[in-house]
Amino acid sequence: MTGGRSMWGVSAVALAVLAACGAVTARRLLVVTVRGPSMTPTHHHGDRLLVRRTRTVRRGQVVVVLRPRSPAVWREDRHSPLIVKRVAAVPGESVPPGSVPQSTESRDGRVPPGLVVLLGDNTAASVDSRHLGFFPHGDVIGVVTRSLSRPQELPRDY
Repeated sequence: MTGGRSMWGVSAVALAVLAACGAVTARRLLVVTVRGPSMTPTHHHGDRLLVRRTRTVRRGQVVVVLRPRSPAVWREDRHSPLIVKRVAAVPGESVPPGSVPQSTESRDGRVPPGLVVLLGDNTAASVDSRHLGFFPHGDVIGVVTRSLSRPQELPRDY
């Protein structure tokens, strides 16, 4: 019987470790819903995206960031505190031509420390670095890891 008790003890410990790992993983993941056409054709209005919380980003990744408080006219959901954009350049990289207003460009043509250039995939329908300039790197919430689903019908209220 002693062996049976120790086996239950080991199972309980293993279960507790798995639960703790699940809780840590759940805090690192986030599900967001795309609102508006700014990331078309990659992601469409209504797509649900799985996001891994991290501030480490590379050029080309799709990220979720805090929406800047700006007087710009937003075409996306005006009530969401988050937006989805693609990283066009990170600190130290060259600023892509036309990706930020000339008034905000750095002297050496590189992205300054602590900032990133973010662009929507749909250039005709995206409020991004072309309008707002650099985004603070600290406002990055995470990197999109995959698309989960797209509901059949979602109101187009943008």
